[in-house]
Amino acid sequence: MSSSLTAGYFIGLMTGTSLDAVDTVLLQINNDGQTEFLDGITPEIPDTLRQSIQSISHGITDRIDDICRLDICLVNLYADCVGRLLSRNGLQAGKIMAIGSHGQTVRHCPDCNPPYTLQLGNGERLAGQIGITCVSDFRQRDMLYGGQGAPLAPLFHHHLFFKKGINRIVINLGGIANISILHQNGDIEGLDTGPANILMDQWIRQQQQQRYDKDAHWARSGQLHPTLLARLLDEPWLQQKPPKSTGPELFNLKWLGKFIDDTNIAPKDIQRTLCEYSAVTIADAIHSYAPDSEEAIICGGGAYNPLLIERLRELSPAPIFISDHYGISPDWIEAGMFAWLAWRTLNGMPGNIPAVTGADRETILGAIHSISADAVSSSTQAK
Repeated sequence: MSSSLTAGYFIGLMTGTSLDAVDTVLLQINNDGQTEFLDGITPEIPDTLRQSIQSISHGITDRIDDICRLDICLVNLYADCVGRLLSRNGLQAGKIMAIGSHGQTVRHCPDCNPPYTLQLGNGERLAGQIGITCVSDFRQRDMLYGGQGAPLAPLFHHHLFFKKGINRIVINLGGIANISILHQNGDIEGLDTGPANILMDQWIRQQQQQRYDKDAHWARSGQLHPTLLARLLDEPWLQQKPPKSTGPELFNLKWLGKFIDDTNIAPKDIQRTLCEYSAVTIADAIHSYAPDSEEAIICGGGAYNPLLIERLRELSPAPIFISDHYGISPDWIEAGMFAWLAWRTLNGMPGNIPAVTGADRETILGAIHSISADAVSSSTQAK
């Protein structure tokens, strides 16, 4: 590649459907796009902010004032996380080539007419506030050309984990699960498979006032309910063929209520069954679309759910490895992806895979929010 390409330090920011933390990752990317993960932090999302996100993303409120305030609150949180990461590594903002910020998805409806997606966390404001060029809105251009806008991870997963002669899959266990299929000949496929953590997290918050089921203690205390599992598996979305993507617009407590409101199932048994539901839907997708996989690499917060990993190891046709087996924390990969996509955007390279998203062409992803000299000088005063 040309030596004139933009290279250097990049920061990736990601808050996903699990709403657990702001994954904030520092990478060094060279002219060839090779990445070195240098550091990462995962500050928790404050409870009040998390509740605001849920109210909007689950359709409890659609007030434009609430959405605008949340947009600014997210920018303030992102700016604080970037500042903490810079301070921790002794770096000034001017040393960073760009931030790749996914933002917080509050609506994703690729099958609507017209299709749309909305991520909050204004990239223009973030660039000005922190004094670093920001690339954001990565999903819009793919959807313009008929794609789902998701999943975007397979290209980065291929970059990190492709090995000639081995059929690998990468399983991202965020709020929603998606798989990247890395064929030994270099071909790439991918799709969302359904829930990973999102239903389990929402259920334990409602029933136990806990953010998540630490070490799957509550799920392990319950019993699998086969009839409920069978009813959940009848969800029509699961039968759709790729390309497909999903989110909390479908998989939420209102959706779950359709299956449990007329039952007398113990809450802990529901939690155990939701864990099984995630494992089974992921494994079914692997059997359907990647039955010849020889290795499965897991990343995302679900890597820390021992029951989910245990069940995937029992159900998957391929042996399961956590990404830190390959030297990369499972917390860092998705945020790192947006740093890497920002590098591609600044260098005029496409970031989507039409075979994965369904777009009719490759395209450069993201809006670039540049900074000026006056923005840099005043960034420390911005609020």
